[in-house]
Amino acid sequence: MEQKSFIRKALASSNLHALRLSLLHATGDPALAAMKLELVPIRSGAAFEMTIAEESREELFRKAEEFLASRASAYVPRELGEDEIRTMMEIALGQELTDDEFVVARTMPALEEFPVFAQWTGERPPRADDFRVVITGAGLCGVAMGVQLEQLGIPYVIYERRPDVGGTWAINTYPDARVDTASTTYEYSFMKNYPWSEQFARQPEVRHYIETVAKKYGVYDHIRFEHEVQAAEFDEHSSLWSLRVADASGETETVTCNFAVTATGLFSTPKKLDTEGIDSFTGEVLHTTGWTEQHTVKGKTAAIIGNGSTGVQLLSRIAEDADQVYVFQRTPQWIAPREGYGEPVTEEMRWVLDNIPHYWNWARTTALKPADPRGTITPDPEWRAAGGHFSESNDKLRENLTQYIRRQVNNRADLVERLVPDYTPAARRPVVDNKWYRSLARDNVDLVTDGITRFTDTAIVTADGTERHVDIVLTAVGFEVTKWLWPMDFRGRDGVHIEDRWNMEGGPRAFQGLAVPQFPNLFVLYGPNAQPATGGGIGVGGLPAWMESWVGYIARVMVAVIEGGDDCAEVTEAAFWEYNNAVDETARKMIWLDPAANPEKNYYVNEHGRLSTSTPLPGLDLGTRFLNFERDDFILTRTGSHARTSDGRASFVTAS
Repeated sequence: MEQKSFIRKALASSNLHALRLSLLHATGDPALAAMKLELVPIRSGAAFEMTIAEESREELFRKAEEFLASRASAYVPRELGEDEIRTMMEIALGQELTDDEFVVARTMPALEEFPVFAQWTGERPPRADDFRVVITGAGLCGVAMGVQLEQLGIPYVIYERRPDVGGTWAINTYPDARVDTASTTYEYSFMKNYPWSEQFARQPEVRHYIETVAKKYGVYDHIRFEHEVQAAEFDEHSSLWSLRVADASGETETVTCNFAVTATGLFSTPKKLDTEGIDSFTGEVLHTTGWTEQHTVKGKTAAIIGNGSTGVQLLSRIAEDADQVYVFQRTPQWIAPREGYGEPVTEEMRWVLDNIPHYWNWARTTALKPADPRGTITPDPEWRAAGGHFSESNDKLRENLTQYIRRQVNNRADLVERLVPDYTPAARRPVVDNKWYRSLARDNVDLVTDGITRFTDTAIVTADGTERHVDIVLTAVGFEVTKWLWPMDFRGRDGVHIEDRWNMEGGPRAFQGLAVPQFPNLFVLYGPNAQPATGGGIGVGGLPAWMESWVGYIARVMVAVIEGGDDCAEVTEAAFWEYNNAVDETARKMIWLDPAANPEKNYYVNEHGRLSTSTPLPGLDLGTRFLNFERDDFILTRTGSHARTSDGRASFVTAS
């Protein structure tokens, strides 16, 4: 009886839409397909998510219990035909799918082992042995690239400047660092049903996840830790990249490869706080990436400068330990709650994931499409003409978030006035509340909104002349997000520096966020306009799944080069500008560049007034692009004069 009660509780706590789909997958029962859906509001937002209608829930639980009692123990995973997959995807997404939509949508449940990776068109060609790939960085992108190359059997090495894997998840160890999207969507599609302990995983667990993947798929042994790529130059005669790599002692070696893939990420270079007098400050100034287990604020007066995702995550923990905390806010943020944030994956949740066949696949799918946000991020002229701020759904979101702020600070007028932004929500990176608002109401926390003018040897001075004496300053001021490859110096054809090319074009640009003309066989992971900004709709998954799509596309180019007997692939100027013009044209019609969104203070928008970090193109368009290699987008050429080692292969290390 106790076990039955637990099972019913577990089923009731599950994602009911995903539960229905997983049972439909396992049984093909048409009664499950016929169950009605209803929309329920997402917490503190203006959007809705789908769940099973109240009238069908008891039948759903009964069918689940019958399956568990009679078939689950001997169940052999049921393979679905393409028509069945299409039907189930249409049920999952609540819409009919065109052929093009289905091609992308069918990757969402990750039914195959590697749903978005490239494959050889036939047998692996022996010529693949002669090719070498150098990857810079062993974070999520670099490890994904390694896994893809493992599947193809293309030789590669990863240079990582730190002593461990993880990238940004190895660097950022500040208190309460964690993902701000659900753990089940912040994972690769090929690592099925990973046993996350929290619904929004903390930094140590995410870093361990990346290391686990690297070891499981054979990537870890290809990583050379504490090696930093300093510069790279393309040799047009041999079609090889020559890279200067330094080890921990500073000794350098020259490395050659056919393809260079940079996976240094968007958040690899911390911003430095450059304020008058800071060099004479006798206390400690620490960018949040510099926080270690040895640091403490106990018994100290601390300052936190910045209220983006990092500053919001760490405040509550700092406030619990410090005697006094001053929070310096330049620009208010729209900060929202997330269901399950800071909460464990319960025993019931884990049981459903482990005992209901296919539940992970369909929970992943439904979690990836709670709602299409385009009504929230696209201005509505008619709504504005009638007196609205931006659009009906955006204004509803503004109202909900404003009321949330008021509740969290107990309607304190002095805080509400300084915390409610005057720009439209949804224009910036979403910031998830980690008890930040509540922490501001603590007796030992003061919110400071006057600008910082200078430091003295012991204090921070603001524009109103107030001196606040502090012992430690935590700078949560972000990263140099417009410097994708800096300080690495990449030179392409004719010796052109990539920074010089970008400086002539309104800041960094890349074809599909990956490739730049004049830089053959070079791919920039998490490059300019790579990150999908719209969310919702049809796509391939959460951010790590998009990373898989990026590396899958890169591998498609490599496959075309190797199978075609070519040596070199360079994106055409026409394809480069077609993509970038589409990005710019779409961005102009949406929220990020709208004056009501305060674009001059949004890191998504660069100093040239261009949306540069993200792409506004819809997930369907992006998914289609990454799943298909269009031959005309690249110039593929042969040189016939590769530099070789004594055994006839291109060499990783050619000189010291």
